[in-house]
Amino acid sequence: MCEQKPGRHRALAMCLLSLGLVLTLMMTTVSIRVTYVTDSNGAKQLLLTSESDPTRLMSLSGIEAEEGDRVYYTAFGDSLATLNIERAFTVTIEADGQETPVKMVYGTVAEALEKAGITLGPDDYTVPALDSLVGIGSKVEVHRVRYEETVEYQTIPYETEYVYTSLYFRDTDRVTTVQAGADGQRAITTRHRWVDGELENSIVTDVTTTVEPKDALIKTYGAGAPVSPMTGPDGTTNPPSSYSQVLTGKATGYYSRTGRGASGLGLGYGTVAVDPDVIPYGTLLYITSTDGKFVYGYALATDTGIALQDGQILVDLFYETYAESVINGAINVNVYVVG
Repeated sequence: MCEQKPGRHRALAMCLLSLGLVLTLMMTTVSIRVTYVTDSNGAKQLLLTSESDPTRLMSLSGIEAEEGDRVYYTAFGDSLATLNIERAFTVTIEADGQETPVKMVYGTVAEALEKAGITLGPDDYTVPALDSLVGIGSKVEVHRVRYEETVEYQTIPYETEYVYTSLYFRDTDRVTTVQAGADGQRAITTRHRWVDGELENSIVTDVTTTVEPKDALIKTYGAGAPVSPMTGPDGTTNPPSSYSQVLTGKATGYYSRTGRGASGLGLGYGTVAVDPDVIPYGTLLYITSTDGKFVYGYALATDTGIALQDGQILVDLFYETYAESVINGAINVNVYVVG
């Protein structure tokens, strides 16, 4: 405290001046901070200033932010602060035939695309993947993907099935078309994957038959091949290993549209007309020509007729076409009574 002495006015003035200087120095010291200014490229600057505005601090330090950079300012109390500039790097995005540069400080491929305003379709993809982090010198490739389906129709060739019969023993070169063949059709669906306008692969995803083929049915001569599809007790069309008797006589052929014999049973290949007094209805027979060239095979007695009852013929063999009944003509046969 200043004492009052001679010349006290002068001393008092000096005292007050000193006190003012001390107070001013104290106030100035309190507002000055040590501020470290740095950037991610390694630049550093130390400032002693009361300034806290990042733009002013960068101007004072000579280390300034550029496009895309991020500036972080942090004050630690009243005496220390930091200002760091994170320098942006360029990420190049290749998409749709052109390159787009974007500035990034940190982020993923997805964020780089968003920054560039590039959107992906549902099947598009990137290299590297969307969740990959980008860095200095990163290059991102955007691949556009589209799918296309095509349907191709192909012909299904019909097959030819041969039915062999000994009925044609008098003309072994004879061939009869029982059923004409017709090609079918199938639809083949293929999925094509296009990447950046180029075909990458094609995969067949579905094959559907739209029209079934109809096989050709050809009847031709076969030595010893039976006319009847019926089988004997052993489940085959082979001659019977046992029988009760053998009758020999004339066989003729006939055809009828009625579809039912005198016994009430149906008519078809493997049914024959007989004299029921000689061969009862429902009897299983095996019929072959006496010289073995013609084989009717296993048959069931289901019908009769005047010529049979008069004893003119032993058996009348049924055919499903009139033409075949004519071809049969008259044949001397052995009729084996099987059961």
